This record gives sequence, structure tokens and C-alpha cells, in this order.
Amino acid sequence: MHKARHNFIPLVPALCFLLVMALMTGASELLNEREIIFPEAAAIALGALAAPKFAWRTTKPAIFFLITGCAALGMAIVLLPVPLPYRLILAYLVGQTVLLLSKTTFAPLISAVVLPVLLETRSPVYLAAAVSLTALILILRGMLEKCGLNDKPPFMPVPVKGADVWAMLPRTLLMAALCLVGTLTGWRLLVCPPLLVAFTEFSRRGNGAMKKPLIAFLLLSLCALAGAALRLVTVALALPLTLAAVLAALVVLLLTSREKMYLPPAAAVALLSMLIPERELLLYPFEIIVASAVYVVFALLAFQRRRAPHPYL
Repeated sequence: MHKARHNFIPLVPALCFLLVMALMTGASELLNEREIIFPEAAAIALGALAAPKFAWRTTKPAIFFLITGCAALGMAIVLLPVPLPYRLILAYLVGQTVLLLSKTTFAPLISAVVLPVLLETRSPVYLAAAVSLTALILILRGMLEKCGLNDKPPFMPVPVKGADVWAMLPRTLLMAALCLVGTLTGWRLLVCPPLLVAFTEFSRRGNGAMKKPLIAFLLLSLCALAGAALRLVTVALALPLTLAAVLAALVVLLLTSREKMYLPPAAAVALLSMLIPERELLLYPFEIIVASAVYVVFALLAFQRRRAPHPYL
């Protein structure tokens, strides 16, 4: 009996993760509102529900208020009368600043700021979706903790050091360079929000994923490829988008569990393929592969050399 219970425990969090993906894309299809698809919800669900260990140093209330506030900030930046590349750079800088001030490692908040700017959305549906999906994930997390299926992690605020502040400069400069390249070439997703979240996490002191940088790169690339391929198949066969999203989420679970690296941005990269225009799907995996390689190599060279592993990771 004890052995059966042990085998059952990982299944329930995984099903909760798949449920969030199904509800999100199903609601988007039913209401014909693409802004309901919030890619970072996939990242939060993977890191808070499916991963054996809670992915960030933060609390559930902090996650809710950070996503809410950052989504509102992103929508405000959309309204600024400056060219899109400048708004994207500003959004990334604002996200990094909020992350430092929050004294958490909850980097997905960066996506909440950048995504509405990238999509140039002015619809309140985006804000409502980000808030409600985050609330749903946190409620599920609380239920799993009460049932003993997830541990309740202790929260230790992250001290802000001078090096962390200065790290914002090279990160922002690299993002600005890729943003310029993307503007000139049409490869706008070189600076897609999930990759900016991944880059920020990779460049944190002693980040666990950077102990296996090739695996991190492959997870991002393969999840992008799987998401785009599954959506193309469902479009060709006139199948529901929800089916593609759930299958992509299942691929994410299989890949991350196999490698024992539950990388939240990989889930967001897979789900983003359900949101972008169909004409961009063939190019999307190549953009992710190129950008992921740049971000991983830069993080290794600029931030991870001669750094002691972070005690929490």
C-alpha cells in the first residue's frame, strides 16, 4: 500500500499542471480571446505544481501580487509613445528592477511585464487572464500542500548585493542588441519573454540549470520545436488548439522529468507557440534555438565563472 501511494504522488501534481494548460487554452478557444493564453502560467504551473521542489524563493501571496503588478506595468509601457524596441528594453529593465526590489528569485514576473509590450496588447483581458490563472495555480498549490503532495517551502528573502545591481547592465545590453537584430531581421522572438526569464535566471549566482548548460539549452529548444510542431499538426488537421497545448505540456513534463531539470521557461516557450501568429510557427523554433544558445553562452562566460554554487540551489 505504501509503495502504491509513493507511485501515485507525482501523478497528481502533473495532472494539475496539465489541467491548467487545458483550462487556459480551452477558455481562449471558447471565448475567441487569444490574450487569455498567458505563457508564463505554464512556467509558474511547472515550477509550483509539477516540479518536485518549489522552483523559487518566494511566497504564494508574493507571486500573486508580483504578477498582478507587473502585468499592469507592462500594459502601461505599451501606451508610451516611443518605438517598440525601446519599450521592450524598458520593460525588461523594469522587470529586473522589480525582481531585485522583491528580494525573491521569482523571475517569471519579467514575462508579465514584457509580454504585453511584445504583443502590443491594450486589452484588459490580458491582465484578467494573468491574475486569474496565477490565482488558480496558487490555489492548486495550496491544496497539494494541504494533502501532503507538495512540501510547503520556507521563505528566505534574497539579499540584494551590488553585483546583482550591476548585473542588470550587461543583461540589458545583450537584450538590447538582440532586440535590434530582431527588429532588422524580423526575428522579433529573439527577445521573447520566456527566454528573457531564462536568461535572467541563468545569470543568477550559482544557478542550478547552469551546472548542465547543454541540457538547459536542449530543453528550451526541444520544447519550442514540440510546441510549434504540435500546433502545426492541429492546424493542418483542424483539431482544437487545446489538444496541441495539452500535448505540448505533456512533452514538457516528459523531457523535464527525464533530465530531472524542471526548467519553468521551457514550459512557457512551448506554450508561446500557441499564441504567436500561424505564419511565424515555422521560424519560431529556429529563433528560440539561436537565442537560447546566445543567452546560455553569455550567462556562462559573463556570470557563472568562478562563482560558488548558491546555497539554496
